[in-house]
Amino acid sequence: GLRKRIYSLFIACSEDENSGESCGDITTAAPKLNPCLTQRIIVDISNNGEKFSGETTIVPYSSQESVSGASSNEDSTHQVLSSHAVYEFVLQDSLDMLQLGSTVIEKKHLVSSFNSDAYLCRRSLVHEEGRRLEEEGWFESPYMSRFHLSFDWRHLPSHLVYNEHYKLAIYVVPSRCHESKCNEFSRGHSYKENIPCLQPVELPVWFTDETVDKNQVINMTLTSLDDSRFRVEIQIINGLALPVASFFKRTMSVLMERPQRANTSPGMERRMSPFVSWEEKGVDNPKIFGVRYDEGHSQKVSLPRNLPPRWKRFERGRALIGMNATYENSVPTIKDGNASSPEGTDFWDNPYQSAKQAKLQSDIYFETFHGVSQDGHSGSYKYEHGSLILPYLPYFSNCREFDSHVPLWALVESATQCRLPGVTEEFPNDWWRREIPPLPHQDDVKSIGPSDFMRFYPVADWCERNLHCNFEEDLPKPDVTPRWFEAESGTVLFSMIRDPIDYYQYTGRESSTVGKNDGGGQKFIDGINTLQTFIPAKVDRSSALNIEGGCATACFPRKVTVDISYHQVDVYSKRIVQINVLYDKFDKDVSNDNYELKVNFYALNYQELVIKFAFSRGLFLLLFTQIGVGTVIAAFIYWAVVRLTTNLERPPSLRITGFLYLTFPPALVGFTLGILPIAIVTAAVFYLMKGYLVFTPDTDPEGRRWLFPSSTRLHYSDVSIDPDNLQATRQGRTGLAFLTMALISFYFTTKMFVPNRSSSGDVTDQQGNARALINWKRGNLICSSVIMSLFLVIIVEWSFWGSFGTYIWEAIIGMKLLSIFVGSVVDKQLGEALLSAPVMTSMGLVQGIVTMSANDFMDFLLSYIVGFGFLILERMYVGPLQAEVFGWVYDAFNSGLERLHSLFGSSQEKATSGNLEDASLPEENNETVEPLLGSYASYSCDTLSLLYTPFIMLVIMAFRDEAEITKLYGIKEDDMEYYVLFALAIIPFQIIADILLHNALELLHGWKMHEYLEYCRVRFQQREVWWKGLETNTLDVCIEESLQSMDQQCFSSQYYMLNTIHVSAMIYFVLGVEMMARAKYTVFGDPAMFPIIASILLCSMGTKLLLTSIARMFGLWRIKHEKRRWHSKVMSTEANPNIEQWEDVQVDHDQHVMEQRITDQTFRYKFLNYNRSWILSQLPDMLTPRITANQRPYMINQFARILGQVNGDISSDSDSDDEQEFHSAPMTSSTRTLARTWLMQANRRLRLKKLVQPLIQQSKGTECQICLSRNLLQVESLHSIEDIDEQFKSSYGSEEIDQVLFKRFWQRNQRYQTICLPCIQRRNGKEKEQIIQGDLSSDENSGDNLASDDLTQSSEAILASWYAAAKSNVERRLS
Repeated sequence: GLRKRIYSLFIACSEDENSGESCGDITTAAPKLNPCLTQRIIVDISNNGEKFSGETTIVPYSSQESVSGASSNEDSTHQVLSSHAVYEFVLQDSLDMLQLGSTVIEKKHLVSSFNSDAYLCRRSLVHEEGRRLEEEGWFESPYMSRFHLSFDWRHLPSHLVYNEHYKLAIYVVPSRCHESKCNEFSRGHSYKENIPCLQPVELPVWFTDETVDKNQVINMTLTSLDDSRFRVEIQIINGLALPVASFFKRTMSVLMERPQRANTSPGMERRMSPFVSWEEKGVDNPKIFGVRYDEGHSQKVSLPRNLPPRWKRFERGRALIGMNATYENSVPTIKDGNASSPEGTDFWDNPYQSAKQAKLQSDIYFETFHGVSQDGHSGSYKYEHGSLILPYLPYFSNCREFDSHVPLWALVESATQCRLPGVTEEFPNDWWRREIPPLPHQDDVKSIGPSDFMRFYPVADWCERNLHCNFEEDLPKPDVTPRWFEAESGTVLFSMIRDPIDYYQYTGRESSTVGKNDGGGQKFIDGINTLQTFIPAKVDRSSALNIEGGCATACFPRKVTVDISYHQVDVYSKRIVQINVLYDKFDKDVSNDNYELKVNFYALNYQELVIKFAFSRGLFLLLFTQIGVGTVIAAFIYWAVVRLTTNLERPPSLRITGFLYLTFPPALVGFTLGILPIAIVTAAVFYLMKGYLVFTPDTDPEGRRWLFPSSTRLHYSDVSIDPDNLQATRQGRTGLAFLTMALISFYFTTKMFVPNRSSSGDVTDQQGNARALINWKRGNLICSSVIMSLFLVIIVEWSFWGSFGTYIWEAIIGMKLLSIFVGSVVDKQLGEALLSAPVMTSMGLVQGIVTMSANDFMDFLLSYIVGFGFLILERMYVGPLQAEVFGWVYDAFNSGLERLHSLFGSSQEKATSGNLEDASLPEENNETVEPLLGSYASYSCDTLSLLYTPFIMLVIMAFRDEAEITKLYGIKEDDMEYYVLFALAIIPFQIIADILLHNALELLHGWKMHEYLEYCRVRFQQREVWWKGLETNTLDVCIEESLQSMDQQCFSSQYYMLNTIHVSAMIYFVLGVEMMARAKYTVFGDPAMFPIIASILLCSMGTKLLLTSIARMFGLWRIKHEKRRWHSKVMSTEANPNIEQWEDVQVDHDQHVMEQRITDQTFRYKFLNYNRSWILSQLPDMLTPRITANQRPYMINQFARILGQVNGDISSDSDSDDEQEFHSAPMTSSTRTLARTWLMQANRRLRLKKLVQPLIQQSKGTECQICLSRNLLQVESLHSIEDIDEQFKSSYGSEEIDQVLFKRFWQRNQRYQTICLPCIQRRNGKEKEQIIQGDLSSDENSGDNLASDDLTQSSEAILASWYAAAKSNVERRLS
């Protein structure tokens, strides 16, 4: 006994050690290592050097305190006990002691004992070192891994029947499920939860169906939605099949793939779930393009059939199993049926009793498709499920190779299946991209940046794949809402997150385990504040329009193309830009459920990226600048062409600064003054309705306690505030506020557009009629503005049409033509161009707004360029020549009628028609101011629209959710910034281009536009009252009546301010109606109606009083002539003038002196005598036909006075008092006939002269034919009108005047001479000298000549009297 105790490494364990199972770490029961000879070392192992096996792992299955159904605390946690190896060894000192202190015989016994002990230690123990079948065959499947499982069962005996003799089982962990088990007494059973679940996952119906032959190559896919492990088993369930069990060996092949091309940035790692990896090893954190599907999509289109299972349906493991049958495989297609149908219409509701219970279940099953979130203040949970992130494409299910779930990354990252586009005209056979594989190597990828316009084309993934799918819906049975293949164009089926998301963004967790603040995919979606992050997948159903008989219902597309374009941001990452879902090849065969799904995934080139706003604002600012410069260059080229081809004798020079000074400052000042009160009241509306976004974004993010919602119900019938109706009510109330602003603005502007100029005194009948007329004009303006605003609402609603962007060019042209017609109607209704200006400006502004509904930004820019082209045509030709074109059409129509009358009518009818036609001839005079005034009025409207566009875009952005315009246009919130940036950047260039067009108008039509604008500026500065429209007797009656009030305003800042406020009223009216209609708001049922109206009214009145007080304080629009009359103020005061008066004196005294000098009578007479010939030459141009017609009584009176003075002078030639009176001779029949003949000839001459006057003016040359001068040119006809008339009557033998025939005869026979005014004066002087010389030479024998003339007695007396008076006057002057 002593020898064994000394020399043996093992000694027997005591009974107490054996009973307490504490006999060392030796698995055998009897011996233990001799503690006298050995020492013990505990060894921990680690795979990563961070976590060792000696550490105990405890991970709770839920962040809640307890798990429902768990019997103990251990069952509610995932526990991995500590494990370590024990290494015991013999000390060297003990060995030396034994060897030195022993005899040879003892040493032999010691060696023999050590050998036997070593044999005992090396003996293999099955429970430690044997095969552990429960740990074999497991595949580690990290998040979003996809495994292709292929089973080659072609060699199986035909008598083996699946699900009778054998089964396929796939187990996934982590999992948990309840099973019924017998209790320990075998007298009953208990329902107990097993972790992990002992049941395999459910296999696809497509595989388990009995019609699917299993004796072939079966392909299946397993996609992990979270970190997991899985194992595949073939289970023999019939003993008769045991002999063939070996047939299943080596029949399965596994191929794993993971997403890796959405973002290939190196260094992206995460910790794996401790439920799968004990040490939580680091794995790649792949990124995928997540698909967003929310409740709004389901309200417009029926729910997809492939929505994911949730909660308990994932109890056997979070993995999606699909049948992977190829199109070439003859296996029949088996639909999932009800197995894959969504959970009815309550998909978005909480299936549990409380949000806390939903959170508990979400933690247990690692759910990510839920709406549970935690309140940051109270810590309580709430359930608001409105959206989720899917790792696959919704709607497209039951497809070959993918079954019900088609992950985008698996679709477009397959190097073996991706193809380039086929050979087409767009992609020819020699296309450069065909030299590179569809999925290029990472080192060959080339991105496109803002400065890569020279490279233009990227080198990136290009994948096109075709899948063959089946509609899972019951085609003959329609749904309440349109099914996805019945959606109209423009419908959004789903959206995708433009940048790839990682594991934490997809799951909504902060780690690989569950936590208290997990929110699933909705947490990431709710954290995004801009719609730009989500790229909508819009339907394009335009090809259905070609189906005969219509394709609205029961019409199915047989080809569906999902077109996804992206931006290769850098060599590592992609960013989705646009998604289109195109339907094609429609039919109405309900028995056929097949369709082809084509997916195009490609990178955009530089131009396409610019169109899609894929670059920074700096690049777009540079682009907008280039467009503006191009606009100016185009206008300059047009001006140069007009300058080279002008017919003017002295064309004006190019004046840029002069026009800029006269045109832009009044517009800018007036717009600023007009938009200031609108902006203030708009800010007040924003504060009332959406102030919570600024002041309480955290405490009250939805505005439930902000102002009106906190104190008023949403409707009189409501008992309490319904949160679901809060947004719609706020939208309607905002529309009511906008509508109130519009009506208040209408009231103020109409009072200024149609002011009351009558004095405050006794109201006579005439003044009463005038006031009634003023009130009628104001009411007419308000009524017309409201009707026009409602018409603009129709245009805005029309722009929401899904195909409006497709037909944007036709829409622009149609609206341009429509505006001409509407403009004529508005002009006729209002009767004044001043009143029509804001109404038509609003229409032009709305036309500009609806162009934002273009399909892309390139179409928007092109619409601006096309609009600029239309602007040139309209301003240079359509507007100025519109009256002439209408006149030409009118002449042509009358000529046709005259020809018909000449063929079928009588001579009396001819004469009548000729007189009527002559009376209705349009006046042709390019020197009238009306065309110039009309053209500049159009320019003022365009300028106001140019300045107003950025402001209204900002308003639409601020009230995006209320107006919904940009949402319906599909413009992302951030993209609106580019539209505003373009509207701001283009202003200076448009102003310069307009100035060039002004110069071109002067060259093309000979208008004195610069002089007229200078004249308007001076008139505005010299106005008599502070408001130009309040002046009395300042309307220019020589101008057409409808333009007089416009001319009176002088296109001043007051004119632009009024137009700005009125245009704002009409635009706000449109927006208000849109908001109220979109919200289905009942204004009279809202308790907040009167408080809102009162608040806006008080705010408007207060803003008006404040701004008018500030304007008076700073002397806005101070009257100039009040300063010039400083002397009257000084004379009216006894004391000396104050300092302010003396400042006015010093500034305006020189101007006062100058005005006194130029108004002096001496200066006027000198000016008249010096410029008499020039004034006389300008009289034909000054006395236009319109002035002659309008001022006929006045001119007759003045001519009568002149003739009276002349007669008086003639009668006073004689100094004698004994003047001989001459009585009128009595008229005989012959003299009366002669007088009538003279009168008829005179009328005929006047008619003919009026008829050919335009032809004479058109024949004016460019230089004088005598001295070659180009100044002061006149045109003379070489043949008198009397001679031409005689030739005409002799040629045609008729006294009737055929205007067309006479004009042609005149053009054939008349010749002209262009002569300057100095040559005319020299010629007239020579003629006078010849007459004087002839009179002097005949003075000597004048008496003989008089005596020799055969004169009557009265004639001789008159001549003698004149001669005597003239002779005496000459002698008196000589003396």
